[in-house]
Amino acid sequence: MSKKQLLTHCKDKQERSDLLRFGRHTAGTTGEPTHVSLTREELARMLGVRDYCFRHYGVKLGQREARLWGRPKDGIKSWLKNFGMNRRVFHPVGPEAKEEVTDLLNWKPDYLYGYASLLLEAAQILASMDIEFDPPKCVVCTAESILPAQKAYISRMFKAPVAEEYGSTEFDVIAFECAEGHRHLVNPWVIIENSGDKGCLATDVSRTSQNLVRYELGDYLTLEVTGCGLLGAKEVVYQLEGRSINRFAYLSKNEKFHALQFARAVNRYQSISGEAFEFTVYQHQYGRFILETSISPKKGRLDLSAFISEYLYRVVGVRVNITPTNEGINREPHKKKGYFVQSMDLDHDG
Repeated sequence: MSKKQLLTHCKDKQERSDLLRFGRHTAGTTGEPTHVSLTREELARMLGVRDYCFRHYGVKLGQREARLWGRPKDGIKSWLKNFGMNRRVFHPVGPEAKEEVTDLLNWKPDYLYGYASLLLEAAQILASMDIEFDPPKCVVCTAESILPAQKAYISRMFKAPVAEEYGSTEFDVIAFECAEGHRHLVNPWVIIENSGDKGCLATDVSRTSQNLVRYELGDYLTLEVTGCGLLGAKEVVYQLEGRSINRFAYLSKNEKFHALQFARAVNRYQSISGEAFEFTVYQHQYGRFILETSISPKKGRLDLSAFISEYLYRVVGVRVNITPTNEGINREPHKKKGYFVQSMDLDHDG
């Protein structure tokens, strides 16, 4: 089942009112709106899985949450929702970012939850501050990819363990990182499988309100069985490769390499330098790449570009042309961020 089929299914079922339903809505990474209907029991199962994951870090669902998720919405409805869920929304970007982080720490949340990019931004601001605070019990990164070096940096700044969550609006939490660093499959009712060009497929065997069978999540991931039994199943998400259009970087019409190599190169650079920053690599034509970073590394963007090029030469065996820009990343608070954006017209099967 594709997102388009789900959307059609939702429209066909709009007249049904025999069950008490709860709705979840998102524009998604593709910009295509997705609406999910849930019965009370289905929502309870989702929340039960989330609570199970949080308790691994000593947090109970409903405890004080600092959410870094774009700008807070105005209006009494939004305020009442956040009040009822015991959370506040913070946005550590812009001229008042430092005050926002101070306000966040003074609120003394039990845990932080949000976009990896915004959590990293808050951590960088915190690094420049001389402030005493009570550390949260954990920090949960979701919705965006994050490097191991960036997670380690966030953990140092907030003095708390960092857990990576993988999920979707349709299923909520699918995988959650344990204290040993494994992203375990945690929902016993959701079956995850890989299916070639269709990427990751998910089936919810308990869902009755919607027929979510072999549903295309749009992501590509690698599953692996480990001996770790700390959380959920022993099957874990070993490698999350991202969306299909952004999986490969092209050197020529018939030569390509996996875009994950950019992330590995930058992670290595940040591990050596002890820095943490966001980056995005863009490709608009064969063999040429543009590097954008949120801040300039201590040794400059040219140094980073040269490091990535040398790293890729050892892996790919070809000198890759990488041009850095002097502009910082354009932060759109409601847009998910990735490491690689490929915008070429590929007229071959490649």
